[in-house]
Amino acid sequence: MTRLREIYVKSSDPFERGRQHGSQVKEEITGICAGYEKSFAKLNYSWEEAQAMALEYVPYLEEIMPDLVQEARGIAAGAEVDLGTVMVLNTRYELLKFAKGVDGFGGGQCTCYAVSPEATQAKETIGGQNWDNAPFVGKNLYMLHIDEENGTKIVGLCEPAQLIRSGMNSYGISLNCSTLLSTWDKRGITIPTNFMRRRILQAKTFDEACETVKLLKPCVSLNYVITSKEGKVTAFETTPKEVYRVYPARGVLTQANDIKINPAIDRFQRIGDHQAQRYRGPRLDYLLQKKAGEITPEYIQECLKDHENYPDSVCNHHTEGNCVTIASMLYCVDRGYALVAWGNPCENEYEKYELN
Repeated sequence: MTRLREIYVKSSDPFERGRQHGSQVKEEITGICAGYEKSFAKLNYSWEEAQAMALEYVPYLEEIMPDLVQEARGIAAGAEVDLGTVMVLNTRYELLKFAKGVDGFGGGQCTCYAVSPEATQAKETIGGQNWDNAPFVGKNLYMLHIDEENGTKIVGLCEPAQLIRSGMNSYGISLNCSTLLSTWDKRGITIPTNFMRRRILQAKTFDEACETVKLLKPCVSLNYVITSKEGKVTAFETTPKEVYRVYPARGVLTQANDIKINPAIDRFQRIGDHQAQRYRGPRLDYLLQKKAGEITPEYIQECLKDHENYPDSVCNHHTEGNCVTIASMLYCVDRGYALVAWGNPCENEYEKYELN
């Protein structure tokens, strides 16, 4: 695998943006739905049940994010699929956290980071992550370029039919996320993370992005890492009861899947591979701290290829767990472009994707 396919969407009208998006990724939607149908079946849900659960979010979202619901409807129209399909793909994080008839389930990985001018050689800000997921997800990824024709431009990685996954915008904001599991996680109707991610990437300032996260009342936990070309970085460990803020040390911040602020609620401790979850974040922090003040994009790339504790390493090769690194990202907000390796970064080159 080398360069990701690039999809371009440009319109001030949300439905039209969605229509353009969906019309370009029909094949990818078919491919990823086949994979997720199997994922839901493992949790004892039929695809029809998954669609019904996903559609339950629509009335709530139409009240608070009507523009993004319209964009989701446009994606469905452009791809010639039901809205339920698009909503499943945009709520899969929430829905796959629970098996049918079971209080808690779910897993997942990812290793996020952010470095501020204090930590970098060029006095710049960079955020990114190694995104770990099932191989079928990786096969269907693409880079999505969005121009809302109001000054807001976004470039980021996207699963088929999603509003966005991770990315950066024309105001110098970047966003990356990693799975958290807490004992407070529950079913419910609230803002799904894909809708929240897109809203964060519409923010014009670092403070606006942070305030957007603080308003979130999720049903399931998630880690949000935000950077800004204002030279600021932070992370939010969001849970159904509390939103915890994490700050950098010496300009470096790393987050994997362990809840740092309140570890007593960390549900990963109750499943077998918690040691791997706890290891990757501190390992990446150790590597970045070694060069604090001299960090370059090239050094970050080398850190993201790290194989200490293989296969459960920062560059994840844990194929038996059906969760490997499917993409590796650097969002260089001062430079205005992303560097992305499609697949394990130890096996693939980083390619540049301009914010345009």
